[in-house]
Amino acid sequence: MNLVWLCPAVGKPVGGVKVIYRQAALADALLRRTGQGQSVVMHPNTWRSKAPWFDGEVPVRRQWFGLQWVGKPTLTDVSRVFDPAVDTVIIPELWVRKYGVQLHRLGVPYAIYVQNGYFIHKGAREDLAQAYAQAHCILVVSEDAQRCVEMAFPQAHAPIHRMHCSIDAQRFCVDPSVDKENLITYMPRKLADHSSKVLFFLREQLPPHWRIEAIDRLGEAQVAKVLQRSRIFMSFSHFEGLGLPPLEAALCGNQVVGYTGQGGKEFWLPQAFTEIEMGDVLGYAQAVASLARQFDAGHAAPPEPGLLHTLQTRYSADQERQDLQALLALLAISVESSSSAS
Repeated sequence: MNLVWLCPAVGKPVGGVKVIYRQAALADALLRRTGQGQSVVMHPNTWRSKAPWFDGEVPVRRQWFGLQWVGKPTLTDVSRVFDPAVDTVIIPELWVRKYGVQLHRLGVPYAIYVQNGYFIHKGAREDLAQAYAQAHCILVVSEDAQRCVEMAFPQAHAPIHRMHCSIDAQRFCVDPSVDKENLITYMPRKLADHSSKVLFFLREQLPPHWRIEAIDRLGEAQVAKVLQRSRIFMSFSHFEGLGLPPLEAALCGNQVVGYTGQGGKEFWLPQAFTEIEMGDVLGYAQAVASLARQFDAGHAAPPEPGLLHTLQTRYSADQERQDLQALLALLAISVESSSSAS
């Protein structure tokens, strides 16, 4: 069995693409170890051979798809791309409308990977319903993503399989050699309008010895170093499948204030996370300023080690590996059953 992970080609770090790369690489190691096949990332219709920011090794296949008419000429025809006898394709939720019905018609086994349950409405209703109904399994990155799939496609009887993302516990952790500063961090590319308003209202509310730093245009290692110095992280997650930055910030010893992005609700524990209602920028600024004053008075502290251990275990490399092993077993059974039936 060959796993083919369809993936957009992007030149900058993007969480969803990073997850696909990492899990494709891990699946490849598992398949090769047992001699069952290989796992590759496929970037359709691009000359990009690999995301330049990804540290690990993963096989990448470039492929130009055939031309077909879908309202206009488009490179989406996969009729000569995959071998139904050996290939199983994993489609990101954004591309289900492009490839789901095609793959089913061609007899190519496929799974759908829902990293964001709020992106699954893209496409014609009939095509989406058929694609989800005929998938061999549906992967979800969070409890929230699973609820989205179950509500939108109740007729899809394929197994729904949870895929936990892993966080590098060696990188995103509390480093006792790094002193905490009176520093508040945030990522400006997330809901820039909201963050600019919160910063405006904080101007006269923060104690003068506190400062705010945007985390932008940094590699993963640099992001971790900044988070290890800060005490408070402001989360501007918006309709996220899971939302890793607030989780990474908490693991680096930050109290997190802000939006859950919906997907983050599963780890938004009150010992480390303060939820703000979406759009309540005044309440947001008040909560951040209040937390800074609590730190000054000694009434606030970083998340306790026990909580951090719970989060590290839930989103660990071991858990991710177990999920992948279960997926490979599920797909092997599913593909074998469909082949026998045909």
